[in-house]
Amino acid sequence: MYEDLIFPMVMLLFVIFILIVPALIYAGLRKIVNPVPLRLPLLLAVFVLLVMGGILQFKVFSEPNSMAGTLVWFSLMLLLTSLAVITPYFWLGDKTGIDRPWLIFSLLSFMGVFLMFLSTMGESREGGPLPQFFLLLPLTGWFLDGSAAILNIQDLVYSALLPVHTLLLATGLYLEVFIIAALFYALLGVLPRGKDETQGK
Repeated sequence: MYEDLIFPMVMLLFVIFILIVPALIYAGLRKIVNPVPLRLPLLLAVFVLLVMGGILQFKVFSEPNSMAGTLVWFSLMLLLTSLAVITPYFWLGDKTGIDRPWLIFSLLSFMGVFLMFLSTMGESREGGPLPQFFLLLPLTGWFLDGSAAILNIQDLVYSALLPVHTLLLATGLYLEVFIIAALFYALLGVLPRGKDETQGK
């Protein structure tokens, strides 16, 4: 019965984290300290990754496919994506000339959720190695795979019995969304502004 609710609940999480959560985090951080230092949202992202690692290491959810386990895990992944969307804005936001950044957050959050959906669609044979990162993360996957090859730790990284692959995938997804968001804000910063906006300034 509860299993039938997992999909609609995950879809609801997607909508909430696309339209609401990034703006709430942005506003909340600015309430704490303004201007927001870049290290603050970065530390929050590290904390989320540590929480995810703790859940995996201590097997908090005995059944990974349970409703509670699925919702908590997707919430943490989506929170990580939201932090990746807003973090570069604290660095590049002043150059974009955007007065209502939450509108841009929703666009980038949709892209981040789409990337997260693609990255979690990887399949592996039961008992076999997990997929390489470049198949799941077009930008950062190559770096993760290359690092594993250089350090000769492929057996450790791609083992289905260890949480290493899952944590690196979450880290890679965060970095991928962070890079795309930063490039988007930088592009907005160099685009010519409209006449009305220029005269208003």
